[in-house]
Amino acid sequence: MSSLAEKQAMNQAFIESLSNPGQIKYATDAVKEFTRTMVREDGILREYMPALQVSPSDIVSIPGTDKPCVVVDKEPGSPAAVSVPYGTVPIRWYIRGDKYAVMFDRKHTSLFQKDKAELSTYKFDIRQVLFDNAIKDLLYEEDRAFLSGVETALGTVNTNVAWSGVPQWVSIAGGLTRDTWQTALSILPSTPSHLEADTIIMNNVTIREFARWDRVEAGGDLAERLLVEGFGRDIRWDGKKVIVTIKRNLVPDDRVIMLADPRFVGKFLTREDVTLHVEAKLWFIEFMAWEEVGCSIGHTGGLAIADFD
Repeated sequence: MSSLAEKQAMNQAFIESLSNPGQIKYATDAVKEFTRTMVREDGILREYMPALQVSPSDIVSIPGTDKPCVVVDKEPGSPAAVSVPYGTVPIRWYIRGDKYAVMFDRKHTSLFQKDKAELSTYKFDIRQVLFDNAIKDLLYEEDRAFLSGVETALGTVNTNVAWSGVPQWVSIAGGLTRDTWQTALSILPSTPSHLEADTIIMNNVTIREFARWDRVEAGGDLAERLLVEGFGRDIRWDGKKVIVTIKRNLVPDDRVIMLADPRFVGKFLTREDVTLHVEAKLWFIEFMAWEEVGCSIGHTGGLAIADFD
């Protein structure tokens, strides 16, 4: 851990680098790598489906929008094999593959401003003070858009999804018990794709319901371990990866979102990953964060939501 003197010296060096226009890019780049690490650690979407960088040659235009797009191919369907008598020829099946578009948007924070004289009084790493909240705002917007897209794709609770013909957003009575948990996990396999949940998203209040399970429900010593040790950062429950979030306004209490392997769901692409613009004007430092990303759900058969009543 850095000493107080080292942190103050670091802050002063950071401020001085911004005072020289030739060094502004250096300061920005130094912070940029730091913030990229935070993005990978803190975002629900990025933890589930890491962003893939696209090149200019991948970008296309499609009718009806001026937004830059990438067209993604979907796995083509095929008819079932059949048994036929000798002397017959197979039915000709013309191959057609579906496609879907990933359209990009620019997301950005507000433009923040601070007096350099006030910054020099801080006794901790000023870069984290400046940029931590801005990056979290970007992460929140990514997660909000993605989770809203999941809800839109599944329609309304207890209603059949057009593609699958079965409900994939289900209200389950009786609370979160071992029986109702298995009911929730059966939603995805009940679709024509027969997918299993790969990742489960719930908030930090809902996950505590598992600690209520006794030795009969949890099995063996697991009930005692949950009570004594709690839930760690890297959680696997019933063989699934669990992402626990404090964003309870995006993932409400008693809701569990189940997602198949990302390869069966969609694409999260980036044209310009999180970038921090830092500039010194007079005695002020101005900064903002922005990115150009696109995320599309290409297959609703990999999504399910369970609300435990």
